[in-house]
Amino acid sequence: MTTLFADKKTHSSELQLRSLGKSDYSRLIEFLQQDILIHRHLDWRPPAEWLGEKPFLAAEENGKIQAVLAMPDDPPGIFWVRLFALREKRDMHPIWEFLLAEGLQQMSGKNHQPLAALAYSDWFKQLLDSSHWVERQRVVLLKFRGRRGEIPDLNDDHLLRPMVSSDIAGVAEIDQACFERLWQQSEDAIRRAYAQTSYASVMELRSEIIGYQMTTTTAANAHLARLAVLPQYQGTGVGTTLVMDMIQRVKQALMREITVNTQQDNPNSIRLYQKLGFELTGESFPILIYPQ
Repeated sequence: MTTLFADKKTHSSELQLRSLGKSDYSRLIEFLQQDILIHRHLDWRPPAEWLGEKPFLAAEENGKIQAVLAMPDDPPGIFWVRLFALREKRDMHPIWEFLLAEGLQQMSGKNHQPLAALAYSDWFKQLLDSSHWVERQRVVLLKFRGRRGEIPDLNDDHLLRPMVSSDIAGVAEIDQACFERLWQQSEDAIRRAYAQTSYASVMELRSEIIGYQMTTTTAANAHLARLAVLPQYQGTGVGTTLVMDMIQRVKQALMREITVNTQQDNPNSIRLYQKLGFELTGESFPILIYPQ
C-alpha cells in the first residue's frame, strides 16, 4: 500500500493507495451507492466486474474508500477510463493525479494504444482538461425522424437472420476488421453486448457472416448500439438492409424513439444514417486522449 498525501482541504490523515481485487466487491458496491461524483464508461460491463483486472485503484482513509479509478484494457492494449468516482468533499484534482500516475505505472511496458476517456459530464471534462488531455474526436447523436425506404433487394446468396450465440466469434472478427483500434470490441465484449440486446441480426453471403447489428431497447426507446459490415461489402446495401430491418422490428414494438451514435469524423457513417431517415440532434460529447 502506498501513502499518497495528507488532504489539506479536510485536514484529514494521509490517504493510502492500493489495487482492488474481487474480494473488494462489497466495499466497492457500498461506496458506489453513496453520494459521490462518478464517471462510468458507457460499457457492457458494470464497474464491479472489472475488479481483479489492472489498473483498478482505490484511495483509502482509515480503511474506507475515498476515490476509485479503473482503467483495465479490453481488447488487450485498449485502455479506457472505465470508472472514476470520489467523495464530493474531497479535493478532486490531486487525488485524480495520484491515482492516474499509479495507473499509468501499471500500464507501463504494455503495448497499448493511447489511454482514452469519454467525457459526457462537464465536471469530468474539466478534470481531464486540467490534466492536459487532448480531444481526439467527438461522438454525435442522431435520431430517426420517421422517414424510411424499402429494404434493398439483395440477391438470393444473401441471408438476413437473427444473431445466435454461435455467431459471436465471427461477429467479433468482423468488428475488429471494421473499426479503428480504439473502437474495437473483444469477443467477450461482443458476447456481453449480445446478452443485453433486444434485437441482433447478421447478414450472411453464401453462409459467411459479412455484417451485423445490435440494438438495445428501454421501455419505449431503441438504440442502434453497433453496426459493422466487412469493408469489401460496404456500399452494397448490406448496412442499409440491417438498419432498415431493425427499424421495422422496433417500430412494430411501438418504440417512440430510435437513436444511434457515431464519430463526427466518420462522414460515410453519418451519410448512411441520414439517408435512412436519421438526423443529427446537435448533441455530442468528446473523446479525449492522455498526452504521451
